[in-house]
Amino acid sequence: MEINHQGCFAEYLFCAECTRRGFIVSMPTLHSSIYDCVVDNGERLLKIQIKSSFKTPRGNENSVNIPLDNSKSKYTKKSIDYFAIYSGFYEGFFVFPNLGNMKSFRASREGKNRIYLNNFNLI
Repeated sequence: MEINHQGCFAEYLFCAECTRRGFIVSMPTLHSSIYDCVVDNGERLLKIQIKSSFKTPRGNENSVNIPLDNSKSKYTKKSIDYFAIYSGFYEGFFVFPNLGNMKSFRASREGKNRIYLNNFNLI
């Protein structure tokens, strides 16, 4: 799958899953928006940046490092509330709060970040 298709797939899959869980989801019409969607959880509006990765662990590793920050934008705590990273290898989303200084995320079913796999309860 081409990289733009991967990104679109992840965005729509995340929005569909949020809708299935009873959240209201809005997507900006401006493609250059720093966030990919806004989720209304009934208590507040959350700005979500959605990423995707189809990387697989190398060798004996059991995790995948996924870059979050790119040269075009800075994901500050004010601009993004949560990240949602779709992992093709782990077949799910890692949903976690933006700490404001994150450059990458280590996706794994083991270790400290396993709690974020498909954890839509954070939203």
